[in-house]
Amino acid sequence: MGRVLARLVTWPLAPALFAGQLAVSHRHGGQGITASDVVYPVAMLVCWAVGVFLTWRVIEQPAGWAFLGLGTALTWSGFTQISTDLALGPLIATFSDTSFVWWFVFLALALQFTPAVRPSSRILPVLTVVSGVVFQVSALLRSTPLDEPHDIVSPWAVAGIAGPISVLATVSVTVLGGCLLASVYVLVAAFRRARGEARQQLLWLVAGATPLAPCVVASFAASYAGLDEIAGWVLSVCVITLALGAALSVAKYRLYDVERIVTDSAAYAISTGSVIAVFAAVVVVITKSLPVRADAQLLTILATLAATGVARPAYTLARRVIDRRFNRRRFDAVQLVRAGLAQSPAPELGALLIAATGDPQVRALFPSEGGWVTSDGRIAVPGPHVVDVVRRGQVSARIEFDPSCCERTVVAAVVQEAAAEIDNLGLRAELAKQVEQITESRARLAGAHLEERRRMERDLHDGAQQRILAIALQLRSARVNGGVRVLRTEVDQAIGDLALTVQELRDLAAGLQPAALAGGGLRAATDELASRIPVRMKLDVIDQRFPGSVESAAWFVIAEAVSNAVKHARVDEVTIRVSAGLSQLHVAVLDDGVGGADPRGHGLQGLADRVAALGGALSAGDQPGGGTRVEAVLPCG
Repeated sequence: MGRVLARLVTWPLAPALFAGQLAVSHRHGGQGITASDVVYPVAMLVCWAVGVFLTWRVIEQPAGWAFLGLGTALTWSGFTQISTDLALGPLIATFSDTSFVWWFVFLALALQFTPAVRPSSRILPVLTVVSGVVFQVSALLRSTPLDEPHDIVSPWAVAGIAGPISVLATVSVTVLGGCLLASVYVLVAAFRRARGEARQQLLWLVAGATPLAPCVVASFAASYAGLDEIAGWVLSVCVITLALGAALSVAKYRLYDVERIVTDSAAYAISTGSVIAVFAAVVVVITKSLPVRADAQLLTILATLAATGVARPAYTLARRVIDRRFNRRRFDAVQLVRAGLAQSPAPELGALLIAATGDPQVRALFPSEGGWVTSDGRIAVPGPHVVDVVRRGQVSARIEFDPSCCERTVVAAVVQEAAAEIDNLGLRAELAKQVEQITESRARLAGAHLEERRRMERDLHDGAQQRILAIALQLRSARVNGGVRVLRTEVDQAIGDLALTVQELRDLAAGLQPAALAGGGLRAATDELASRIPVRMKLDVIDQRFPGSVESAAWFVIAEAVSNAVKHARVDEVTIRVSAGLSQLHVAVLDDGVGGADPRGHGLQGLADRVAALGGALSAGDQPGGGTRVEAVLPCG
């Protein structure tokens, strides 16, 4: 309940003050927020939004409340201009005129209490708050009027102590400025010490707070010079950048994107400045060099051409300098990859990735049917730490790395530099996988052929060979006995055994390839098969001849599928369909059995290898309404 109440009280405070400021300004004839004052509302809005977000996300985090306080202080500062006509005008004006001190207080606290930046001692936060309170009390007790044009004296002023109060205020605000600078130093020191995820989070703060130290010094100088408006502008811009940086840091955004944004922004800023400088230099040189007034249009064209020519080199140079200075590890990795790819012949990509990232376990994985494969075609499972290689809007590879050996930003930079080569390696990996599949298919075919040969040997040994030997023994026995009746009986028995032997040999030959297939094609072979199958058969087979290898493969698909259906599926009806397109032969065998065909089984896998050897494809599976469907597509053009 206390958390909800705290949010209900603090969250609406800054917007309410801002709305009240606009209302009072309008009622008393003010102009409201002018164009020159837009930076203050923006700073207030950003700080308020960041504070709301942080206190909603982690209410125990003091940095969120510091940003809410900063947004409120920024809003309160606007009442200086409109408070003179209010009932408590002098008191409000005094608080408003000195509210800038709370900018420094809340800025310092936001830095000090951000995760991974907290100082080991509580002295700095305490000194920050005490300095702010001392300055505020000194401002309320001083008897001197506010700065021009507001001739207002604090209603709590104490006469006769203007000198000591002024010294106390100067000392306290100086100490407060030192606390803010010390907070920036603590941030930078924490960033330099941090490693891994902590360093990634702090990068946002470094990007937002780096300008804060010089801006604080500049704002103090501008304020003592009487340029309060400039001082306010400078601090407001710093407040905006710091607030955004802290929010993104606490939210734990991916650092690679952050580094890219920060680096690109700095590089673009430097290149833009170079373009402007070149443009101005060309204009000045031509104007000063020519004795007559140069044509304005020609001068603009020449300056634009010069500025355009320097833009890209300036950006490239700035990007390289920034990377070398602020992320040396990533810069060295990218340079190593560039040097390696420039060699002829280029080194093996896996070794190059290991050398660039310093991770001996880094490897490239490539998408394949049903999963991922390594560069040599072996199936692999990606780990939790990966960087995707995106080419033409699709993930073409995935780089797996060990975060204890290298940072994600380094891997991502290496991937970006070597994306084209990684893409080529993916094509080679796919080719390697296909070669491996072909090798495995050939091995299975060789094994299947060997197994088929052994089966034929067993069938010949156990069947036809035994019968032939028995016939020979019968005839020899008849010759020895010599009786006509015995001889006639033995010859009749031998004739019957020979007929059975011939039928066995025919059945064995039919198991390889029926005579009807060679004589009449698939139509005749399936008709002959249907006459011997003890289930209903539906035939839709094209009456057309095809190359012998294609007809043989199609026949084996039909025979194996029908045999499996009759033996294992408890079918009532089997349908055989054979049709031809322009360059393909389509074969389908469907049944109404129990289903459950396994494409990885020995029989179907052997068929798939036989079909694949001809450049075709085989698929098998259950039908939606029940039963099994085996299909093969064979090239026949």
